[in-house]
Amino acid sequence: MNPRTATHILLPAASLLAIAIAWVSAGPAVAAGVGAATSAMWLVWSLRLSRDAHRLSDAMHRIAEGGRTSLPMQVHDALEGIRRNAGELATSVRAARDAAANERLRRRILQEALHEGLVILDAQQHVLDANDIAGWLLGFDPESARGRLLQECTRSPALNDAVAHAFTAGGREQRDIEPPGVPGLVTEVRVACVADEAGRPAGALLLLSDVTAARSLERMRSDFAANVSHELRTPITNIRGYVETLLQVGMEDPETSRRFLDIVHRNASRLGALVEDLLSLSFVESPGSRERLEMADVTVDRLFDWVEAELGPAAEARGIRLTRNASPSLSVHANTLLAEQAIGNLVSNAIRYATDGTVVELGATSAADGVDITVRDQGPGIPERHLPRLFERFYRVETARDRERGGTGLGLAIVKHIAMVHGGDIRVDSALGRGSVFTLRLPHAGADASP
Repeated sequence: MNPRTATHILLPAASLLAIAIAWVSAGPAVAAGVGAATSAMWLVWSLRLSRDAHRLSDAMHRIAEGGRTSLPMQVHDALEGIRRNAGELATSVRAARDAAANERLRRRILQEALHEGLVILDAQQHVLDANDIAGWLLGFDPESARGRLLQECTRSPALNDAVAHAFTAGGREQRDIEPPGVPGLVTEVRVACVADEAGRPAGALLLLSDVTAARSLERMRSDFAANVSHELRTPITNIRGYVETLLQVGMEDPETSRRFLDIVHRNASRLGALVEDLLSLSFVESPGSRERLEMADVTVDRLFDWVEAELGPAAEARGIRLTRNASPSLSVHANTLLAEQAIGNLVSNAIRYATDGTVVELGATSAADGVDITVRDQGPGIPERHLPRLFERFYRVETARDRERGGTGLGLAIVKHIAMVHGGDIRVDSALGRGSVFTLRLPHAGADASP
């Protein structure tokens, strides 16, 4: 016991002993008075000790519950040592509580602000922590997963293999998987294994990112490059071959020379059309293309006038009649050149595939959120399985036949992006044996729609 504390406890006891001796020696009367005084002193001392003990206990209880209450500055001397030790303990408790709060905040920020799935594993591949995105991708509840093996929480052989490889190699692993929680998505898994002082695996961090759109874009770019190379190579090869033949055999045979030059001209035109379509597609797909466009109100009749003047001869050559079904006053808010190109591409397709001697009808009706411009043909129709992919670049329903008819495979893709840059859309309704109807929606006159 602290000597000072012992002194303060023993002194009252010694005083009481001295008073008791005096009481015995002095006789009953004096003893009675002394006894009363002694009892009063003892009561005051006990009450003060009890009060300070209660204050000290109450303060420590509030601190333990998370309060910021300070300990009493002064207590009975007998409790001073306890107060000092309690103060040191309270300081340690507050520091530990602040550290825990900061750790919780750090984990919350890391889990909620991160747009990727996060899983932390220990050395035995038990889940120490995981955020909601990881649980969604891997198909488990993050709370119930804690303390369990990762392999118990999710059934993904590719993920488990990546984690096992990272632990075995003691490094990093990265690969694409299809997450069991969301089939159809492509998820990139990055595993980073950490080691202890002895070089043994101490745990790992898993990051899971949804890369479905990125991988789809990569495939589209790859397919686009392959298709462009093929589409460019074919006319260039034809042009080169016929020109080389003419150079070798000369121009003595006018009929053969003219036939070869016609082939060269046709392939050069095809090459030019492809380049023009590529440039158009590149423009309407580029970021901020809408901001660079000049928009104006234009009547649908004016757009139809341009299409008929441009494509009327091609329709007449096959006995196809172009008709209209639209109000003369109906107008759209669009870039005139792009609107003409979009409608022209639809009409050109209709002429290309329609049966000779039939009708291609151009129509327009007002809808709640735009003007629907329709191009209806009486061609053979399009099988239903092709409709979802019809507006993809270079997608063809009948590849060989399309090339013979002179299409680049980009016309409908251009129409789709022209519609998008105006904040509209493009739809198709078709079935075998009953022709096709393409519907292009553009904003009403006076509108300023954003894509």
